[in-house]
Amino acid sequence: MKKIYFFAIFSLLSAVAVADNTKTTLKSVTVFFKGAELAHTASVMLKAGENTVTLEGLSPAIDVNSLKINVNNSVVVASSEFSTDYLTEKKSSDLVQKLQDSIETVNAELLRLTTTVNINTNALALLKKGIEHNLTGEVETATGTVKRGLSVAELTQNLEYYNIKATVLETSLAADNKKKEEFYKTLQRLNSQLNQEKNKNGKYSGVLKLTLVSPLAANATITVTYYTANASWTPYYDMNIASTDKPIVLQGRSKVRQTTGLDWEKVKITLSTATPSRTKDAPVFQTWFLNFGYANNYSSKAMSNSITYNKRKDMIYFDEAVADVKEYSINSVKASTAPLYVVDGVPYYGDISSMDPSTIASTTALDDANATSLYGSQGSNGVILITTKKIEDYVTTEEKNINMEYAIDLPYTIPGNGKEQIIDLKSYKISANYKYYAAPKLDENAFLVADLKDWEKLNILSGMANITYEGTYVGQTFLNTVSTNSVLSITLGTDKRVSVKREKMTDYSSVKFMGTDTKITLTYRLTVKNNQNKPIHITLKENYPVSSQKEIDVELNEKITTTPTVNKKDIGVITWEVDLEVGESKEYQIAYSVKYPKDKTVNLY
Repeated sequence: MKKIYFFAIFSLLSAVAVADNTKTTLKSVTVFFKGAELAHTASVMLKAGENTVTLEGLSPAIDVNSLKINVNNSVVVASSEFSTDYLTEKKSSDLVQKLQDSIETVNAELLRLTTTVNINTNALALLKKGIEHNLTGEVETATGTVKRGLSVAELTQNLEYYNIKATVLETSLAADNKKKEEFYKTLQRLNSQLNQEKNKNGKYSGVLKLTLVSPLAANATITVTYYTANASWTPYYDMNIASTDKPIVLQGRSKVRQTTGLDWEKVKITLSTATPSRTKDAPVFQTWFLNFGYANNYSSKAMSNSITYNKRKDMIYFDEAVADVKEYSINSVKASTAPLYVVDGVPYYGDISSMDPSTIASTTALDDANATSLYGSQGSNGVILITTKKIEDYVTTEEKNINMEYAIDLPYTIPGNGKEQIIDLKSYKISANYKYYAAPKLDENAFLVADLKDWEKLNILSGMANITYEGTYVGQTFLNTVSTNSVLSITLGTDKRVSVKREKMTDYSSVKFMGTDTKITLTYRLTVKNNQNKPIHITLKENYPVSSQKEIDVELNEKITTTPTVNKKDIGVITWEVDLEVGESKEYQIAYSVKYPKDKTVNLY
């Protein structure tokens, strides 16, 4: 009975394994901030009437409600059923196989070492026991065990033998145990890597069973699209500031990750700012009950609309570029002399026909005079300037009603291991006003700040930006492009060439007791100096206390305090806008007094 049972299971597994399934091909992916829409295609031969088709190679982690199936040639989809194939495990990658082989080799070596260690340990124990027995002087005779004393020569001989053999065994044991430790560490690393590789795509795949009704026998193409939550992308930027007299170069980039159970191999990827939702119902207000509570400070990091770019004016389609190249190639063959090809400013002496036409952005032919003036005798037969496409030429943006899309016209491979993959987007230049900022009470450094001009016209997305200033990485900042501020300011870092100093002026500071009150007067001097070789503008800030109690009286001494550019009395912050010539230094003062009951204390320092 058991044999029949096992035979039935084996037959079932065999039947599933040899089922005539059709492998789908992943053609394109649209990645959202959270989630992705995958599009697969498959070609099948259908007979007239009803057909059963099983498609494999889909993600097992899909939202079944988002599943869409389209078939050409007037084929009707009568029914569909999605499931996960748990019986057929995916074939391991070459790296997984290598890791498994390495683990097997390490385990075999560990087994060998363990056996050797056990043998040597037992041998050492037997050696010790035998020497101890010899040193007792016991001798086996026909009448029994007889004890006799060992001579000095015999004693020496036994000890020397023990030392030699024990040293060999102990040395071997130490070396083998050390090797075991190293192999155990290696085994741990191999297993960790193996677990990571195994989890890249999961073990199983999604399967879609379809019933198709075809009006006639024909070859049909099936397109399957669906949404999965196991993917995301995040925008970020590389901000390069060569100097303060040049525009900021902002290179848009994206980090894409996915754990859909599939490797996205050489597929067309579109990055979308849309946010798919399970519900599309318009919101309805509920009653707003007002109550006491505590204020919370939130830093918004929401994403704004993405960038819109214009196509390059000098761009020509690659088929036109290829036609130009072929035309010149034909002419060169007729003249038996090839023109000089210059690719991105560098002369190219190889076979130009081997160049991928889709990488060509534009071609320009120089006349004889210009060719020889620029390239000398090399250009005597004509010069063809070829400009190849940059990443910007492959990325096109489309502004839709509710979102933006970055369509990347390059096939990308995104592994399903969940690790972030970098995809370059558009780059653009932004003009900025540069100034220095200092608040020496908080930090005795001068900070270089860039105020971006017309940044709102670019519709850039919010995201982290890596800042490089004058060739040096200075840190990160968050570009909050949904801010309502009219100016988008970015701190680029400190500059030691602008010195800032804050010191207490003791001659103008005092503590006095007047009746039941204490009056404290504080005065500070702020000094700024420009040690650069060019004039600068710096915003200098200082603060003074603001009273929140009727018993505490605060007064800003305007006679001693240097007249500020701005004095915000509600928050107690004064600002001086300072222009400094090369090597120039200036001093500013602030003085204030605080009167309060002498039986109280205040947080003045």
